[in-house]
Amino acid sequence: MAIVSLSRVTLYGMAEQKDAVLHGLQDLGCVHLVDLSERGAVSRTGSDVSTETHQALRFLRACAIRRRPVRDPTAIRPNDVVQEALKIEQLQQQLLLLRDELAAAVQTLEPWGDFHLPAEEEFGALRWWFYVIPHYRLRFLEGRGLVWQEVSRDHRFTWVVVISATEPAEMPVPRTQLDQRPLSELRRRLESVESELEELHWQRVALTRWVDLIGRTIAFADDQAAWRLAARLAIDDRSVFAVQGWTPCRDLDRLRSFAAVHSVALTTESPRPGELPPTLLENSPLLEGGQDAVTFYMTPSYQAWDPSGVVFVSFSVFFAMIMADMGYALVVGGLLLLLWRTLGRSAAGGRLRRLALATVTASIIYGGLIGSWFGRVPAAGSLLSHFHVIDAGDTALMMRISMTIGVVHLSLANLVVAWRARWSLRMLSSVGWMTALMGGLAFGFGKSGAEPQESLVRYGTWLLAAGLLLVAGFSSDRPLQTFSLRVHTGRLLDGFKALTNVSRAFGDVLSYLRLFALGLASAQLAVTFNDLTDRASSIAGIGSGLAVLVVILGHGLNLTLGVMSGVIHGLRLNCIEFFGWGLPDEGYPFHPFSRKAT
Repeated sequence: MAIVSLSRVTLYGMAEQKDAVLHGLQDLGCVHLVDLSERGAVSRTGSDVSTETHQALRFLRACAIRRRPVRDPTAIRPNDVVQEALKIEQLQQQLLLLRDELAAAVQTLEPWGDFHLPAEEEFGALRWWFYVIPHYRLRFLEGRGLVWQEVSRDHRFTWVVVISATEPAEMPVPRTQLDQRPLSELRRRLESVESELEELHWQRVALTRWVDLIGRTIAFADDQAAWRLAARLAIDDRSVFAVQGWTPCRDLDRLRSFAAVHSVALTTESPRPGELPPTLLENSPLLEGGQDAVTFYMTPSYQAWDPSGVVFVSFSVFFAMIMADMGYALVVGGLLLLLWRTLGRSAAGGRLRRLALATVTASIIYGGLIGSWFGRVPAAGSLLSHFHVIDAGDTALMMRISMTIGVVHLSLANLVVAWRARWSLRMLSSVGWMTALMGGLAFGFGKSGAEPQESLVRYGTWLLAAGLLLVAGFSSDRPLQTFSLRVHTGRLLDGFKALTNVSRAFGDVLSYLRLFALGLASAQLAVTFNDLTDRASSIAGIGSGLAVLVVILGHGLNLTLGVMSGVIHGLRLNCIEFFGWGLPDEGYPFHPFSRKAT
């Protein structure tokens, strides 16, 4: 896991060679171009392909059923296919809305039966008013002189029609608005709409045979747009041209061979101090999921480091501690196995499933350590009970574990920063924060026990004081060798300014308590649903059905919340707390000038 080393490369040649060189660089696909033009910042807009074409392609690719693709590009008029696909999508959206409205109207009318509302003059001034009233509130209709009729009822509600010239006042429920069309007409219209939707679906399926050709058309257009952008980024006049960019050092030999073949000059140089090249991350296939998690939030600076490996491991651990149940982890693992082949169809899906596999494995291990199986503790003497070594109900223990993980995580961030600044006295500032974090943890543990531990308090105080002194003394970039009162006063002020981050460090460590709090909440919900299941199963007759329903809905809800919390807070602790200490600067990604169409 590393940030790939880059070199600045510049190609020079005769003006008439420019087009051939740019096409060759696009085929080579290893150079991130920079702007050499004298026109200022060049707009890096996309291709000339309309958004309609991209929208139509997305619509067709999302179709679950695909026809055999057509390979002959002369057999298609792309614009006609795009317009037809967009027309189908628009009609489909309209019909889906209409179907939902009709289905809701049918559901509302079914208890009332199939009838026509009377014309306004048929009963003179009298009107029909419809109400759905709970059984226990029907008594409000008695003794009020209303003319009403019960139409139907179920185990909770009664459907009532009131005949009155004006809307009755002080009814127990608001009146129900009914569709003016009879139920039979609504059902016929709903069936017609569903038939139209089915026809549109098969029309869409028929168009999927053109997906590859439309995608190729877009890729060619994107390549042309990228080539035109590269031409604008280059310097050229009537006789010569120059194009410049960044390339991985491992590709320099390829570029030298390319320059020799095209008879152009090539110069290479390393990044100058203070220069900020683009960032190209490169990780082993196992850790690429962590790389995606990093770049989802930010791109590290070229001068920084690649945290993909740390994020891969820490995210898996944090997710496991938040889910805190072996049974839930096995359910997630089963879902992952069902989606394993589907995820493997794309490079991004493959990276995701490796990260998910590590996360599920960590969750199973942690769930076994805390002895939680769908909220139940394994029976004494069982196989699972041998792995139960952590008492998740011990609040003090779990808080200590969470805070220790937080200190280790933040200390690791400072350790990496210190290592990267190892030839500078600024390194001691990061060492100071590591020392202060560990000293604060020892001091807190010494004070928080039932009986204060003087040795922990004493060593913690020394470490905390030593760490803060290092922070105050070495957090400035001002030269230490200069014998100037102004410079040393500035260094002192910089040190005091850095000490204001003590509150931030304290808050960041406490933020890791969410690992304990969310895990506890998930465990308590599981226990609650288990209690409800036991109570429901004791009900005669319907107890078994109710118990199954509680298990499915209750544990399903808890599992969903656990997965959401694990992803959100697992990323948050990495991307906010950890990155805040370990990645002070943000960069921009490496985008090679390459060809998409094949």
